[in-house]
Order: sequence, then C-alpha cells, then structure tokens
Amino acid sequence: MNRLFIFIFLVLAGMANGQNAPKKLKAGEEATTESGVKIRMISPGKGKPIEKGDKIRVHYTGTLVDDRKFDSSRDKDQPFEFVVGMKQVIQGWDDAFVTLKGGDKALLTIPPDLGYGDTPMPKIPAGSWLVFDVEVLEVIKDFAPKQFDTKGHETSTSASGLSYTILEQGTGIKADKGKTVEVHYTGFLENGDIFDSSVLRGQPISFRLGAGMVIPGWDEGIAYLNAGGKALLSIPYELAYGEAGRPPVIPPKARLIFNVELVTVK
Repeated sequence: MNRLFIFIFLVLAGMANGQNAPKKLKAGEEATTESGVKIRMISPGKGKPIEKGDKIRVHYTGTLVDDRKFDSSRDKDQPFEFVVGMKQVIQGWDDAFVTLKGGDKALLTIPPDLGYGDTPMPKIPAGSWLVFDVEVLEVIKDFAPKQFDTKGHETSTSASGLSYTILEQGTGIKADKGKTVEVHYTGFLENGDIFDSSVLRGQPISFRLGAGMVIPGWDEGIAYLNAGGKALLSIPYELAYGEAGRPPVIPPKARLIFNVELVTVK
C-alpha cells in the first residue's frame, strides 16, 4: 500500500538476511553471523533449530556495553514472542536467532547498524552497541502465513494489469468506492518472502476505498470483493511502488503478491 501501508513493527527493523553461523555451538564457544552479530553460547539447548517463519518465545535482558540495563523480559516476568525473519524486531535479532535452537541460552552482541543505528531510544543512546542475554523458551514451527492456494480458482487480469484470484466472494456489503473497509493481508515478494502482514500483528488495517490512501492495486483489487471475501492479488509495480520501490523492504520494479481478506465494509 501507499501512505497507509503500515510498516509498523514492534521495533525498527530491516530485512532479515540468511546467515551461515554454526547452529550447534558448545558452551563457551562463539560465532559471528555474516552481518556482524557476535553470538556466545552460554548453555546449549536440545530443542528444534529456529528457522525464518517460526514463532519463538524468549526471555532476554538487554544492556549497553558498559552493563547499563535498558530492558528485560525477566524483570517483567513476561516472555517476549515474535516471528523470526518477519521484521518484527531489530535486524540483529532476526539474524542471530536463526542460528539458535530451542532451549539455547546465549549472549548476543549487536552492532549499531543492526540495532537502532543513529536513532536514540529510551535508555539507548544513538550509535549504541547492544548486548542481549537471551534464552529460547519455545519454538513454534511454520507459524508465518503461506500464500493462498489458488488451485481450482480462475485468475483474471484487468485492463490495468492487475491479476486477481477470488477465492471467496463474500456475502456481506460490496466494497464500493468511498466506503471504509477493514482488511487483513499478508504481502509477499515474488521469491516468497513476506515483507509485511497484518495477520502477524493481529490487527487488520482500515482505510477509505478509492481515496488514494493505498496503492492503486489495492483500491482496484479490494473493490472486487464483498465483506467476508478472500482473494490473492498479484500487483505489477506500476500499481504498487513504481520503478523505485521502497528500499530496503521492497525492491525496485517489484511485483507484489497479497493474500487479502475483506473483514468489514462500512
């Protein structure tokens, strides 16, 4: 989407990168990811290896390099949950946790460019290295949404170049121009990577249809549905973010694939 396309995550984050750091460190051993996160194993666990798209529960304590604590889930007695590789956390976390497994206790040292960079945060000065004492409590496999299966459904292409497959038309109010709609969505790049998802956040977005609050492919595609409907939209870059894209999340001239579910129409 455009101005309303919500890149709101739990913290500032970049795209997740594949890492080649060892997945089976022994206690006291260290490794560094390709991006520069240093991992020191405190106590190895025996659980499942963590992969992109897994939901994990972790305990953590975050400090600066001078040992000043800025945050701790342990102090709150509330484990933190996120989906790995979905840009819900700082890039250093996405990069580090795909090298760990369930039960691991490790110390992560994250350079500024994989944390908050030059942006000051509460208790975290700009340009800070971050140190996290983490424990992986639970790994839930394959939690991230998958692209809708369109087998057995007709795919149409409009005059504008939008391709759409209606999986369920919906039986509620028609999504006409000027109406306010609530939509759940997951956005994929053509390689299958998720770049944003209201489903993972657990909160649909609301906007006025046809008012230019979203990318043109959305204004057109959502209008084919009634409330309760579901569709897969394949949107050419001309109807999305154009030739420039939205680096680093959306590449130039990117065709975007969306699962969309029209929750309400008002």
